[in-house]
Amino acid sequence: MTAKTGAAKTDWAIEERETVFASPGQAPVRSSVLDCIGDTPLVLLSEGVYAKAEYFNPSGSIKARMANYMVERAEAEGLLKPGGTIVEATSGNTGNALSMVAAAKGYRMIVVMPDGYSNERARISRGFGAEIRLVGNFQVNEAREEARRLGTLPGHFCPAQFDNEWNVDENREWLGREIVAQLPAGLKIDAVVQGVGTGGTLIGTAQALRQWHNPALKVFAMEPSESRTIECCIAADHRIEGISDGFIPTIYDRHRAEIDEVICVDSLVAIDEAHRLASDQGHFVGPSSGANFWAAREVRRRYPALKNVLTFLCDRGEKYLSLMYGAKAASESGGG
Repeated sequence: MTAKTGAAKTDWAIEERETVFASPGQAPVRSSVLDCIGDTPLVLLSEGVYAKAEYFNPSGSIKARMANYMVERAEAEGLLKPGGTIVEATSGNTGNALSMVAAAKGYRMIVVMPDGYSNERARISRGFGAEIRLVGNFQVNEAREEARRLGTLPGHFCPAQFDNEWNVDENREWLGREIVAQLPAGLKIDAVVQGVGTGGTLIGTAQALRQWHNPALKVFAMEPSESRTIECCIAADHRIEGISDGFIPTIYDRHRAEIDEVICVDSLVAIDEAHRLASDQGHFVGPSSGANFWAAREVRRRYPALKNVLTFLCDRGEKYLSLMYGAKAASESGGG
């Protein structure tokens, strides 16, 4: 069949829209994947709930910023030299991010993580060329100790994401400032809520918002209902991978006075919310993002005066296909 030319527009025709392109020579050519980190969109998820879509970062998560920042600071301070080895304990995303940074910069990478997690993130780190060492089961405590030990070896550097104040610095000075710059004129963020893995994202961005946007900002930590580690020292298995790793992070403990309240979310609720973010809004994200979305709405429900709440879509759903979309997940959530 030959297409007719000059025909009138039909109801399936794409509506014309204005497209703005950069002028010749103005659009930057990126020389490294690391130059693509950041400048992620701020999106409106529902009435009064705004989210920084950090899953747009290369490596697929919010941790790309922290990984690059900490490696560059280590280089500047002489802690990491050409040919060196980076080693870190992680439940997945930081391992992916540091593996990406190591690949781009030419370092060796050792990811120390517990067994018992969905395997996609371990495979991603391997894809970046990292060595994976499984230590312990689900909780990160034993992996953390092993990473610290390896970090003392000659030529090795351990960023110590759960302890290092550089983590907070990055989230205040890079991610936090970026959020403040993106807020539309007249929009006041009343509260921020974020799941606690290291505590760096929540504390750093809250510091930025309080300093440069709203000194009266309320700050809410989020953790799984099954593992209320920061609320009452209960450490247990759960399915919101990437947070509540079995201990209270040093960073969180150091800044505990900056947190107003802890919100707890059931694992299945988090997964269901992540499913809906994908099927209803097109955000294909992991369970912690679903938990963040639920917690942000819960903050607005509990405290009507807090009209605008900021949270984070932390990582991509592709990292959790077996956890969120496997047969077991489908049966537990009432799917096929």
